[in-house]
Amino acid sequence: MTARNIDKRTDNIVIGAGEVYLDLHEGGAPTGERYLGDAVGAALEITTEETTVFSGSGPVARELARVARSVTRSVTLTLHDISLENLALFTVGKMKRLDAAAPVSGEPAVFRPGRWNQLGGTARPAGVLRLATPASKAAAINAVTVTSAAQTPVTAIQAITAGRFGDGASETEQKGQYIVDFERARIFWLPADHPLYIAKAGVADGTEVGIDYTPDDAARDQVQGGLGQLIGAFRYIEDSAEGRGRNVYAPRCSIQPAGGLTLLDGRSSEQQIRLTVSMLEPGGGEPALYIDGQAA
Repeated sequence: MTARNIDKRTDNIVIGAGEVYLDLHEGGAPTGERYLGDAVGAALEITTEETTVFSGSGPVARELARVARSVTRSVTLTLHDISLENLALFTVGKMKRLDAAAPVSGEPAVFRPGRWNQLGGTARPAGVLRLATPASKAAAINAVTVTSAAQTPVTAIQAITAGRFGDGASETEQKGQYIVDFERARIFWLPADHPLYIAKAGVADGTEVGIDYTPDDAARDQVQGGLGQLIGAFRYIEDSAEGRGRNVYAPRCSIQPAGGLTLLDGRSSEQQIRLTVSMLEPGGGEPALYIDGQAA
């Protein structure tokens, strides 16, 4: 007769699934737990180190004792949700609220044929998202203007995403020195061999210009990478596909990025964010890790 028959034991075979939360601390105080979105992986890893004591007498050293020296507990998270909040965790950065972008006058740039300029300037170093779309050909001609000391304006405009505007009743394109992508707020400086290019005196490679435009960029959040220590509490709530799972809670952790964020890989897989949550002693003699049951 086997032990299983004597004990009448039922094994708890668990196929894990669940939700992960972080409660980032500010000034040592909790701010509330945030659900991190769909997580493809959460792995609890525990490692220990020990000191081995050997005898000093005799021809062969004998092992006398093993003394535990340290224990390290951490959770490695793999997240599907590429939210700004999760990106801030991954970049060890912070989120900043940007006000709606105002009309811009004289934004400095340099005429470089064959190159692109992202509009935004010092107020928006990463660039504005898009420009106000002109409603007609006539409006497009003055929607984005470029001036220089030699020419006022340097202009001729073509909208390559919002629509194409020409200078004649049947024309679809307007010739000049640059093309405007209204949808992405970018300017392309036309090289001399481009079919839409026409020369203007005093406008050459290296000419300093000023750009006037109107962004269509509402208030939004932006992640700004920095360098700081992220401390918070971690919680895993089991919602197992099979078996009776357990909840995990760590009251004080250091959150750090783990690995890289693949931006482009030939469309073979989705982007994933990986984090390492290292469990720290919370102080006051409290445990660093709790593994709890669930209500029946």
